Amino acid sequence: MKEIVYTKKQKLEVRLIKPAEEEQWDQLMDRYHYLGFDRLTGEVLKYAAELEGEWVALIGWGSGVLKCTKRDKWIGWRSDQQWKRLKYVANNQRFLILPGVNIKNLASRILALNTKRISNDWEERYGHPLLLVESFVEKRRFHGACYKAAGWELLGETSGYGRNAKKYYYHGIKKDIYIKELVKGAREMITAELMLPQLIGKRRVIVEVGSVAVTGPGGLLEILEDISDSRGSKGKQHPKKAILAIGILSGLAGMKNYVSMEDFAKGLTQEERKILGCKYDDDKQEYIVPSDSTFYRVYKDTDGEELDGKVGEWISEQVNCKSISLDGKTLRGARLENGKKVHLLAAVAHGSGEVLAQQEVDDKSNEIPAAQPLLDKIDIEGKVITADALHTHEDLANYIKKRQGDYVFIVKDNQANLKKAIEDLEDEDFFPSGENDR
Repeated sequence: MKEIVYTKKQKLEVRLIKPAEEEQWDQLMDRYHYLGFDRLTGEVLKYAAELEGEWVALIGWGSGVLKCTKRDKWIGWRSDQQWKRLKYVANNQRFLILPGVNIKNLASRILALNTKRISNDWEERYGHPLLLVESFVEKRRFHGACYKAAGWELLGETSGYGRNAKKYYYHGIKKDIYIKELVKGAREMITAELMLPQLIGKRRVIVEVGSVAVTGPGGLLEILEDISDSRGSKGKQHPKKAILAIGILSGLAGMKNYVSMEDFAKGLTQEERKILGCKYDDDKQEYIVPSDSTFYRVYKDTDGEELDGKVGEWISEQVNCKSISLDGKTLRGARLENGKKVHLLAAVAHGSGEVLAQQEVDDKSNEIPAAQPLLDKIDIEGKVITADALHTHEDLANYIKKRQGDYVFIVKDNQANLKKAIEDLEDEDFFPSGENDR
């Protein structure tokens, strides 16, 4: 490594490394850090500190350690809170000033810059912020001066135990425990009975996190695999399934048009873009996303009915809904070529509001014959179908029962005999569910 000469005019920057830089980061850390390097553990972020484009230091963060007696006592959380809220703690697993770099107060300045931005970066990558950061400094090698100078608190030393393959063992190497609150009142926030809304994280779709299956068998990318692509090879940058998947995920996040699809895509992390199949730009050294015009062209060229069927089935698996509403609506501002307004009949999951399937109909009166073909697209076994009075008729009821579903229909004057029969019912006509019922 060449010697780095520092002048006051040079600006120190701490930034996330790019995907193309990861191999170099790993190699340098393995070569020059006294512990070597294999991998970071848990949720991880890798940073580089630069002076005029030259790397002067590398910083690696991972999830907080599972147990640390002095830290846990300092935080004051219960064991049940610890299991749920450990994600709000990040551990400084690696910190390396590169050979040839000898700049006064460099390490503390890097820590200050890094901790200033790490919570936002963490939320962008993993969907939740950080409250605390920790580090364990080997006493026989280092004094922890940079952590003290950067405002970290020394809690004491470890007991000399380590963890390997889910088992704790005694190695005898004592380490100083340092911790820093990233926001004022972090300890109170992390131990509160109810977590503050801002700690839940951004309302965004995280690839392969939670209940949404994007990759693997039955995942979104798999169900989109066999949708035909009529585009020529010239100018085609992204796979069609990647464009469709991003559009669908943006819809789940509340996006309404092609411009907002692009905005949503720009908010995806590099990791998410890679998983979804976005193009890697060699010049920019990053994964790029489709433009709004690309979304428009691809969706315009896609069979809407086929896409609705596939996506509806996938969404019904993700939301695990127990009841489905038949909902007809006329779209504002949308018209067909003949000037008529666009009317849709949709099957909507109760609670989440996700559209499981939808079908264009001429007008409200044509919702009735469209209901059964619409429900054909989704699994209704064991689910309750609700609908307004327009759909209250024997054919639909028998259809739902045949597919082993249940229904709750509204009865109005269009079913006069049924309405009167219901009005004439007395309390004793209902079989009691239990002797203690009132």
